[in-house]
Amino acid sequence: MSGLTQVDGVLSVEDSGVAHSLPAADASASGRFLTLEEQTLLAQARRGNKRALRDFYDAYQGQVRAHLYRLLGRDHEIDDVMQIVFARAFAALHTFKGNSTVSTWLYRITANTTHNILRQRFRRDRLKSAFQWFNLSRDAHLHNGQLDARDQAQRILQRLRPDLREVFVLYHYEGLTLQEISDVLGKPVSTLGDRLTRARKQLHRLVNVRS
Repeated sequence: MSGLTQVDGVLSVEDSGVAHSLPAADASASGRFLTLEEQTLLAQARRGNKRALRDFYDAYQGQVRAHLYRLLGRDHEIDDVMQIVFARAFAALHTFKGNSTVSTWLYRITANTTHNILRQRFRRDRLKSAFQWFNLSRDAHLHNGQLDARDQAQRILQRLRPDLREVFVLYHYEGLTLQEISDVLGKPVSTLGDRLTRARKQLHRLVNVRS
């Protein structure tokens, strides 16, 4: 996990336990979107000036937090994700040439950082919805020596026609969008959408028979 810590009153930046060095910037950086104050602050921060890094963090942490709130909602992970964003920003300061505002640059880093988090949640929600088709809880176990709930779901799933099962698994278990499934299988999105709908209907029937 990344972090911003103070040692003897100065800021240090760590990402996954590895401190980042901050290379000096190219003197030819245009900075055409930056104020003179921002250019000065960034120049000092690129040299690893601890006070400049702290000032940079203080100046933009409110904006980053607002970005994260819009992307993640009320989330207990926001503080941790914000630390990661700034660790990555500090490590990449030498690549920022001022061809956009600092806020825009930080937003890109924030969006890229949250992408994987949102993707994981999307897949988790899809997986949860997959088990709901079988009226089963993902972590539920049946009593009296019966099969694990997940095994029952798998047995029901295997009764689907292979092409329908394939789309259902990729969509609900792997978290792919229909467009991504189309890219993988080389089939039109409309065809895959039809298969997904048919798979869901057949699973409803199979679950009702089992019930």
